[in-house]
Amino acid sequence: MKKFTLIELLVVIAIIGILSSLLLPALGKARKKSQATVCMNKLKQISMAAFIYSEEADNFAPLNEEGHPWGKKLSIANYLPELETNNKNNIYSCPEGADLIDYWGMNYAMNWRLGWDNGTSEQVGFHENFTLTSSHASQTAFFMDAYNNQAIMWKGGLNAFGVYNAGKGLNVARHQNKGNVAYIDGHVSSLSGQELLYMGSVNDAHEFWRP
Repeated sequence: MKKFTLIELLVVIAIIGILSSLLLPALGKARKKSQATVCMNKLKQISMAAFIYSEEADNFAPLNEEGHPWGKKLSIANYLPELETNNKNNIYSCPEGADLIDYWGMNYAMNWRLGWDNGTSEQVGFHENFTLTSSHASQTAFFMDAYNNQAIMWKGGLNAFGVYNAGKGLNVARHQNKGNVAYIDGHVSSLSGQELLYMGSVNDAHEFWRP
């Protein structure tokens, strides 16, 4: 049986090293893409649960009020499971997101135009709530990757800090500089960091925010 010389062994090791250096980045990208897909599926499930809720709420999404954010309302109504802070497979947990805190501190946020309570009896102007009825449903955000684990997203969260620099798992563009968004027509897509910054710069009456 032929014995390998030291030089032959070194050549084999070098080849293995080269192949690893070529394959690892590709595997890393594939893993990131897979995580982004899992995130999009979770956003889809969340938005579907909110749609079902709206059928018994005059076509309104779950209003964030009286200490009950949208996630808790959907959980109480049995449209979504309870939040488990130590379970990364939980519906409220993005694979690239930070650790969950509670129903107010999770990885996904709802468009504030669809369910924010300003604490007064008058929901008007900047705080006016809108139903899910829209002539441009494919353009209006419903749920998206959250900024800083906040369960509500308003346009002020889509600045350079919120989109890119809030920290690992706390920034919106956490999927290879993209953020995932579910729209009120039911589809889910990703927006680049630049697109997210633009949505943060537009007026709150823009079709991205208002149905």
